[in-house]
Amino acid sequence: MSLKLPTVSIIVDAYQGISYLPATLDSILQQTDGNFEIIVFSDDYRQIHTWFRRQPDTRLKFTVQSNLGLANTLNRGLLEAQGKYISFIRAGDLWHPNKLEQQLFCLDRHPEVALIHSSSLLLDYQHPSRQTTALTGSCANRSFARTKMVNPFKNLLQQPEILAQNQLNLSSVMLRRSCFEMVGLFNPQLQIIPDWEMWIRLSNHYQFMAIAEPLVYCCQRQDHQSNCLTLETDFQTTIEITYANANLSSQLEQKYRSYGFASLFLAHNTLQTKNPDLAIVRNYWYQALMHNPLIIFSLEFCQLRWSIFRQHFRLYCRQQYRHLLQLIQNASRFKIAISPTRRSQDVFNWMLESEEGSN
Repeated sequence: MSLKLPTVSIIVDAYQGISYLPATLDSILQQTDGNFEIIVFSDDYRQIHTWFRRQPDTRLKFTVQSNLGLANTLNRGLLEAQGKYISFIRAGDLWHPNKLEQQLFCLDRHPEVALIHSSSLLLDYQHPSRQTTALTGSCANRSFARTKMVNPFKNLLQQPEILAQNQLNLSSVMLRRSCFEMVGLFNPQLQIIPDWEMWIRLSNHYQFMAIAEPLVYCCQRQDHQSNCLTLETDFQTTIEITYANANLSSQLEQKYRSYGFASLFLAHNTLQTKNPDLAIVRNYWYQALMHNPLIIFSLEFCQLRWSIFRQHFRLYCRQQYRHLLQLIQNASRFKIAISPTRRSQDVFNWMLESEEGSN
């Protein structure tokens, strides 16, 4: 008797945000289509050991290994996967209960499409209390306050758009496993964003499709914010590898467009750090204009300009607040200095005695 193979293999990268992994796995286990396997990779099992004991599931496989980078993690997951389709998700991200069902329906109905993704909602990290509530509640009845759209609504995604910038959220993607037999595995040279280079390679051979409905709730990646230089190197490596191809070598304008959007992303990423250096942000902003002057008409450029203005205004308000606080402290010291202490009272009495003597 042969065992039934899973339809979808779900590869979970849990090296960042391990404390949110139970919420991520809950959102997977609540999928309306349950014919899948879950392959989890992490270097820490102690934090979620209790959750695994409470929730035994034969579809779940947890692999403990040191963090060798996102590309190597995804590649090992692909080698272990048995499903006809592949999906990815990172710890902290959540799925809508109908995510797998809707994407399977589209791929089965459109055999010419090899990859499908969806729009995403970004969890707002400015409200930690709301974030914690969202990540620990039931995914089926989840409501997220203060969210914003990440990916635009598109039906078919064309290659020029994929070349310009990475518009596919890794946690929203489902694709046929047979695609990797054509294009190979993820490039291990790329440490943070190996997915963009993979989507570019796939776009040379296959069609992509997007679902307008947001089916993924994603967290901001802390590894993006803490490794700006590595992220910049990944962008440069991806762009140079892509346009080294003979078919794309003449598309110099498209290459500059890619560098322009990469610079905008790096500027946004720098602004999200704890203490952003506005000089570095302005430098990336200037590079984006130099690579592609027409980028000023893009939505990303307008968002960056508004973010820079808001950061300058916040810095100005902070400086004014510190100045006002210093004035209040100085006034307090001056008030203490002129308070009627014993010494000042003696001086006052001496002045009265002098005045009586003169009279």
